[in-house]
Amino acid sequence: MKMSKKFKSEEELPDCVISYIFSKLCLKDLVKTSVLSKRWLHEWRSRIDLNFDLHNMFDYNTLQELPQNLPVPLLKTFQSEFATRMDRFMLKHRGDMIRSLRVDFPLGNQHSDVIDKMIFKGIAKGVERIELLFSYQNNSDFEIEPYKFVFELLSLDDSLTYLHLQKCHLVAPINLSGFNNLRTLVLHLVVVKQDLLQGMLSSCIHLVDFTLNDCEFNSDLKIISPKLFNLNIVNCGVEIGREKNIDIFASNLSSIEYSCNGREVHSMNIKADMLSKFSYRGREISQHIGFSGLKNVTTIVFDGLHECISDDIVPHLFSECLQLEDVTFKNCWMICRMKIISPKLRRLSIIDCCYDGMSPYRMSIDALNLSSFEYSGYTRVFSVNAPRLSKVFWNATTREETPFAIHPYESLLYIENLTMIMSTSQVEKLTEILQWLLIISKNFL
Repeated sequence: MKMSKKFKSEEELPDCVISYIFSKLCLKDLVKTSVLSKRWLHEWRSRIDLNFDLHNMFDYNTLQELPQNLPVPLLKTFQSEFATRMDRFMLKHRGDMIRSLRVDFPLGNQHSDVIDKMIFKGIAKGVERIELLFSYQNNSDFEIEPYKFVFELLSLDDSLTYLHLQKCHLVAPINLSGFNNLRTLVLHLVVVKQDLLQGMLSSCIHLVDFTLNDCEFNSDLKIISPKLFNLNIVNCGVEIGREKNIDIFASNLSSIEYSCNGREVHSMNIKADMLSKFSYRGREISQHIGFSGLKNVTTIVFDGLHECISDDIVPHLFSECLQLEDVTFKNCWMICRMKIISPKLRRLSIIDCCYDGMSPYRMSIDALNLSSFEYSGYTRVFSVNAPRLSKVFWNATTREETPFAIHPYESLLYIENLTMIMSTSQVEKLTEILQWLLIISKNFL
């Protein structure tokens, strides 16, 4: 049995214990420790992970008194005080190393001097991660000139591996040598121009994760990156009547996530032979993406398609993407008869797919390797040929009478896990179906 040791004062605490305690304190509380002990007088100045936000910079009581939507004059006051406190902290930082810098507050270009000095000091001390999150969502009347992020600030850096820029204005780079070791780049609420994008990607030779979140594209995009592994283009938009294209050339790319909030979507030309996962949320896809570029994909998710997927999309998908193992249709229009044929499909999810309350009357599934099936919808008749099906999740509350539309064919006799959501009025009917299934399975076995 280990014996616990009691310490008479903070002076006896091991350095590793003190370091751990300090790492859990926010910046304002960390500074307060300097008055508790002479030993701790300068400890706060060596913090290696610096997180500047409201909760770290201001007292709890002050924050409790603030309204949820700060009036513009009060917000400007907090801006000035926030920038001043952040600047003072960075001036007094005496540590040899800074591992991460994070600023989560709506600062703008008027605070560029403070922000630039913070970045420059972080770079000088080997910073690995920088997050500049300058968006403010709670007050639509609050508009400030975005901070101008000058890439030359990173020209002397070779340690940065993660960069997240939100609500910044990207200044065309002259020297991007500081991107040599960057592995993750996130741009959020940023205007992205093709020449700037091309310069960044050509300099980020080790980039593996790239995200464009709610960004504005003024032209077609061409993404060329031989080592890129994950690509996310999410919450984007296309003006009505203005067709925009995205060309992707990435030989090592494994995953793409795309989502568009408006009625229009981008046309995409994908050249990525290693692509295995594709997630797409948008109103249309058939005229904008060729499935031949997805021929090696094993996992695919379609969400919110406003064109009938059972007519054209599903037949082309399963005839051209022969490696598919995991397929999900969610909130898609599905009206006509649906037929799925796939020898390699293992997991299939069809969730809330209908049109104006109507779903296909009949759905046929022929998948010899299918092991898991999830369904929520109104389809009345199912034809299933899936001898290895062992797991079923069924939302029966969408059906008024019969809770289970799949008849107890021999292909369903090996189900090991059946999960259902149903109303009390459906229990009796389900009991009859399960008893019938049990009898058939005993006779079959």
